[in-house]
Amino acid sequence: MDKLIQKVREKAAETSFSGVVSIVQRGKKRYSEAFGYADIANKRKNNVKTKFAIASGTKFFTALGIGTLIDAGKLSPDTTAKEIFRKDFSYIDSKATIAHLLTHSSGIWDYYDEDMDIDSENYSVEIPWCRLETPSDYLPLFENKQPKYKPGERFSYSNGGFIFLGVIIEHITGQLYRDYIQNHVFQPAGMKDSGYYAFNQLPENTANGYKKNYETNIYNLPIRGGSDGGAYTSVFDLQKLWKALFNYKILSKQLTGTFLTPHVNIENAIDYGFGLYISKFNGTDMFYFAGGDAGVGFDSRYIPEEELQISIISNITDGEEIIRDVIYTYLGNTI
Repeated sequence: MDKLIQKVREKAAETSFSGVVSIVQRGKKRYSEAFGYADIANKRKNNVKTKFAIASGTKFFTALGIGTLIDAGKLSPDTTAKEIFRKDFSYIDSKATIAHLLTHSSGIWDYYDEDMDIDSENYSVEIPWCRLETPSDYLPLFENKQPKYKPGERFSYSNGGFIFLGVIIEHITGQLYRDYIQNHVFQPAGMKDSGYYAFNQLPENTANGYKKNYETNIYNLPIRGGSDGGAYTSVFDLQKLWKALFNYKILSKQLTGTFLTPHVNIENAIDYGFGLYISKFNGTDMFYFAGGDAGVGFDSRYIPEEELQISIISNITDGEEIIRDVIYTYLGNTI
């Protein structure tokens, strides 16, 4: 582990990495260290308890929220969009199911289509970012659009699909998406430092996000996170999340198994369950969720057989990529 720590520190210094790296095994901290600044202008440093935005890592929270509705009998993986809303939409095939949406295989039109060549640091939509506070606010973007393909045809990473899952949560529960996730995911997991904070109301010990030119990202993303991205959390809350998931504190044991089962192959040895990726590390199962955007880099993984959690959480664009390869190059020889 000493060699790994040395390599992480060298890479962090070489690249001006900003964020936190955390490795926990069998409930014990193996390594946790913060780098860089949460607020560059005021020289406020990151610390191991700092809260960071996690971009598309948020999708796993959304998937878990949908899972709680499945456990409650209000949905099933086979429920279609038409059954939920009792009408058809132009932008999603009426036969698309919850399972299709959870596995990025619904074919729904996507407002932020990553199959296209997108510059995340300079992307905008027709609605001002400052007006996008909850999934239902995005629906005008979907009007009169057409699906990309038929449900189940293929995997295609879909931000629009997870926005629609957030809309489903709001439709079924009558609550704001963020309130439902707070009460049914964060609270059962004991995640007290996680939430959907607005850029103009960030709580104490929260990192600003910085683009590659060190400008903040407040004009490049929705003012508040939604169901496809933008939640904030800390490495300690991520530890709680993995523990809660595998101890069935959020979903039932049976449904947890369904979430952790490969449903769609992405490429080679990488599959997708419900809301998270599934691959192998040294021959054993590894589950992970990740995200990246303007001023955000995130990757959190769990290897059950080793009871090993690894999280990289960063407040710079693509920050997780800076450290990830270092960890996985050396980790196999360290454990």
